[in-house]
Amino acid sequence: MLSSFFIGVTLLMGLHVQTASAFIECSVLDYGAVADNSTDLGPALTKTWQECVIPQVTTTVATDVLLYVPAGNYLLASTVTFDDAENWNLHIAGDIYLPFDPDLTGTMLTFENCENILLNGPGAIYGNGYRYRPDGDLTLYPSRPRLIRFQTCNNCEITQVYLYDAPMFHVTIIGDNNVAHDMAIIASHIGETDGFDMSGNNNYVHDVSVENGDECVTVKTPTNGFLAERITCKWTAGCNIGSFGSGATGVDVQNVYYSDVTISNSDAGVMIKSYPNCQGTVKNVTYTGFTLDAAAYPIYISAFWEGGTDDTGTLEISDVTFENFAGSGTPTRPGVLLDCNKATPCESITFSDISLTDTTADTFTNACGTGLSGLEAC
Repeated sequence: MLSSFFIGVTLLMGLHVQTASAFIECSVLDYGAVADNSTDLGPALTKTWQECVIPQVTTTVATDVLLYVPAGNYLLASTVTFDDAENWNLHIAGDIYLPFDPDLTGTMLTFENCENILLNGPGAIYGNGYRYRPDGDLTLYPSRPRLIRFQTCNNCEITQVYLYDAPMFHVTIIGDNNVAHDMAIIASHIGETDGFDMSGNNNYVHDVSVENGDECVTVKTPTNGFLAERITCKWTAGCNIGSFGSGATGVDVQNVYYSDVTISNSDAGVMIKSYPNCQGTVKNVTYTGFTLDAAAYPIYISAFWEGGTDDTGTLEISDVTFENFAGSGTPTRPGVLLDCNKATPCESITFSDISLTDTTADTFTNACGTGLSGLEAC
């Protein structure tokens, strides 16, 4: 317990803080929070941050100042935005529950324009997403809330917090040099429940597990430098790049590396997916060390993922490597499907050590590369 580290309690500058040998704790219980799963935690989070955390941040070590949610059950009934936050730790030891509120929209916890923020557990956030999707209906509450967003944030970390069944997406990280690791997401097996959506430069996701019905660990544009390793995906839509949206221009994704990934009972293994009218570049991508079990579309590149046959796009996909893939797909879908724009065929698509069972024949359209029978050389 954190309290074991405290050497005393001191009142500083009229603030409710506990002084420790290594950090200062700002507890939400001192700023209006009640662990009764009834009182809205949102205002207490904001007040604790403004009145205790901000005045106490004097170093660039995030763990020197903790915004602390102690053990207990809390209701989060309003969204909270930490704008221009830097150099502190949101430490969630309790369990946070979202209510069912048809008028609740936005993202529950947003860090915006932030630097060097640590969000960690061992607590959990329960989204109660199934209540926003009665009978699997994703259209009834289209603006239902998301859980966590780092927007234009650098050098941040999220770890050891457990996320359950967000009404919509779980973790979105936009920025540079951020890390998500050693945590789990468990959600309903339904769409719009993305696990980790990442964009920016030099981001890293490792040692995470995701069970949901949509993206597992996915790269969005723009990205230059992304590493994912030791990932487990169950019932997901795979580890993907995209999609990029209809008519997207300026797509720029490069230097992406996925390693040591296990995917089971999923709609896809890995996908690079787009609309047929997108423009831009995806290049220098490596997928290695994948173990698949009943993954539909184990390897799938498609400029036509969202449908349509009007091939007007110029998305350039090149220098993509798939290696050391083993396991099973599904009997009605190809093990490898490449379906690229006519104007800009996929080039230098390399395969090695691909061993997939329970699939139909591979399909290649407007693509060239090496390593598979039937794939034209570039």
